Amino acid sequence: MSSLDDLKDRCVASFRGRFGTPPDALGVAPARVELLGNHTDYNGGLVMAAAIDRFTIAAGRPISSGSSRVHAVNYSDDIEFLLKDIRRGEDGDWHNYVKGVIWAIQDAEGPQLASGFEMAVLGDVPLGAGLSSSASLEAAVGFFLLQAGLVRGRDGRPIDPRLDDAFRMAFAKILRRSENAFVGVASGLLDQFSSLFGKADHAVYLDCRTLDHARVPLGDPGPAIVVCDSKTSRRLADGMYNRRRAECETVVTYFQAKGAESVTSLRDITLGQLEEHWDRLDPSGRRRARHILTENDRVRRGVEALRAGELEEFGRLMSASHASSRDDFENSSPALNALVEAAEAAPGFLGGKLSGAGWAGCTVNLVRADLAGPFAESVRSAYSQATGVTPDIHVCHAAEGARGMSVSG
Repeated sequence: MSSLDDLKDRCVASFRGRFGTPPDALGVAPARVELLGNHTDYNGGLVMAAAIDRFTIAAGRPISSGSSRVHAVNYSDDIEFLLKDIRRGEDGDWHNYVKGVIWAIQDAEGPQLASGFEMAVLGDVPLGAGLSSSASLEAAVGFFLLQAGLVRGRDGRPIDPRLDDAFRMAFAKILRRSENAFVGVASGLLDQFSSLFGKADHAVYLDCRTLDHARVPLGDPGPAIVVCDSKTSRRLADGMYNRRRAECETVVTYFQAKGAESVTSLRDITLGQLEEHWDRLDPSGRRRARHILTENDRVRRGVEALRAGELEEFGRLMSASHASSRDDFENSSPALNALVEAAEAAPGFLGGKLSGAGWAGCTVNLVRADLAGPFAESVRSAYSQATGVTPDIHVCHAAEGARGMSVSG
């Protein structure tokens, strides 16, 4: 793990080495783990997540040109493009996420970019592990642009990077649109929201329909958030994600066809209604819907548990969420199940589940902070014996959300 200061220094040095001058501004954005609310966001549901202390840094400066140049330190790769001619690259290209932010800002009503820029990006977020490295990159780029004074409002003045929550929500929507409409991934708002609204020692709660939100304390001292990477490929996850989304929509369409005009998402259906129509629903769709409905209930109970200081109850809800993902939503995998089973037998375990889209990637576990080391050793040994693969294990903590930073501060 790199400390944030170390990561910042490395990014600044990389910018200077690539462009021959120091940067003027920085954007920093954390990764996120989903604690409860698996696949509920695009179903108009409820989610709980935490920003974690793994970050992407964007360092740069404005230039008096309509052209922009970006150096990706992790990939040793460079791109150059015109602000007025932003073209999408091939699927999977890292620079689609950078270009998408620029495109979405310029396509939004109100904010515009004042000029081009030079920028270096560097991160320590594990890639392909379900921690939303893409949203972390998007948010870091966005906050660099704000910190550098490049994002202008309708009055032509730079938008203050010290954003209130109302603007943060609006900016999260812009970043989500960049991923949906430019990159082409049908994600919900959870990833961008979590990165922007994170707070140290807190989880974040979001009602994806009303956008009501809250920062909910994890306790003092808070637990460790231990992320265990199964080291399995997420190559198929995007396609399966879109398929699950379509399966959820078949249930909504069924109820609409039955005359339930008020049903616009699974949020509008009760468990009683689902059970009443169970035999007439698509066999896959009805199980996906049951997961979403019970998951929303787990989120509600999770908020109550944390506010009451009942961390063990919150952990039990996380474990119940994994069982529902495994059995009803079917977005787990043998590797993820083996990781969860290894965690359940490890010292300090409070609760754990798959995180993110699923099918591969990571599990997230709440662990007593004083036992995080023995927990990691136990999981590493048990998973290696079960699968022959040594997992990457990251002991994390809930972190502050995305922000702009000065180079000297």
